[in-house]
Amino acid sequence: MQQTVSTTVRVKLPSLTNRKADLLAREYEAFQTEVHGGDADLYSATKQQASKVRRQKDPNPDTEQPVVLRNDVFDVSYDEDTVLSSWWVKVPVYDPERGRGNSIWCPAHVPHKDEQLVQEGDVRDSELVRRDGDWYIHLVVKRSVTVQDEYDDVLAIDMGARWVATCAFLSDRKTTFYGEEVRRIREHYKQLRKSIGKAKPRQGQQVVERIGDAEARKVDDRLHKIARQIVGDAEERNAVIVVGDLGAIRKDNDKGRYVNDKTHKMPFARLLNYIEYKAHDAGIDLQLVDEYDTSQTCNRCACEGVRATQGRFECPGCGLDDNADKNGALNIGKRALGKFSRPLSEAGAVLAQSETQVIVHRDEEPANLSVSVDSTPSGGTPRL
Repeated sequence: MQQTVSTTVRVKLPSLTNRKADLLAREYEAFQTEVHGGDADLYSATKQQASKVRRQKDPNPDTEQPVVLRNDVFDVSYDEDTVLSSWWVKVPVYDPERGRGNSIWCPAHVPHKDEQLVQEGDVRDSELVRRDGDWYIHLVVKRSVTVQDEYDDVLAIDMGARWVATCAFLSDRKTTFYGEEVRRIREHYKQLRKSIGKAKPRQGQQVVERIGDAEARKVDDRLHKIARQIVGDAEERNAVIVVGDLGAIRKDNDKGRYVNDKTHKMPFARLLNYIEYKAHDAGIDLQLVDEYDTSQTCNRCACEGVRATQGRFECPGCGLDDNADKNGALNIGKRALGKFSRPLSEAGAVLAQSETQVIVHRDEEPANLSVSVDSTPSGGTPRL
């Protein structure tokens, strides 16, 4: 089955001149002003995108939004003869010296593994992002892939604050928890930044910016390994992959300062992008599913449950006492099959595409559940 899919490629903009860096910073800050209801001078097409973001997302005042770059005024070019960089990105900006819109060509670092995709794919509307003092373009590239249309199982993925990904097969409920090492890396660099800032308040910021790349590389490496493991497991069982829609994780999801901090700093979108890309390369389909209420509903009887703690789910109806993230993942998988007509379908139950035949063995749920964790958590194994 042929599909057109989108893949996001993270491209860094290194070696910027002071003028180009200042123009990017000015455009970025002006975009924040616009999306939060103010008025600022922006490149005309970008100003239109800011209004669209404000209408559709109504972002919180204390959040930063990536600058949306419309593909008709934005370009990516490859020239192997240039000395500074072989890849260049044309970014539209407002130039206050000229009093009008302008475009600047910025050197870009496209990951080697993504070069062919960027050259051959169709680059669509993309995003300008600032992180730890560095500039990135998140290139959205469309491509055509072939995925199979018959499967023997469903691998459902729930992304959350404690585990970056909880993966459960519907056939036997075998569950794997991923994310302990990602949290450990992030916590290590968080403490390192604090200690550097206290020891050398003047030079600390420069050091912090330098170690930011090291953190990003380590997290990225771990995310790639997680994605490969997930797709490999799906291949082994001939399973379609279904994932809870990431929008619900960040919107209207106030669970307290500690959990909010952990949730909003987890690299969900990046991991999803890696899983999707690797799955499509393996010929496996990936479906997004509305995850509304999946964490509050019992996967066994569909009753509303109780979250006594962040990691525990209890059902007053059937007595299920289980790991909350695993319960959510199983609900996501069952919602993709349309297994529950109520109450999940009323919350937007999504069936697999009509041309996709998903075959799942519906034997009685086993009494002994198979569970694995990608690394032993310091706080003990997940409650099952």
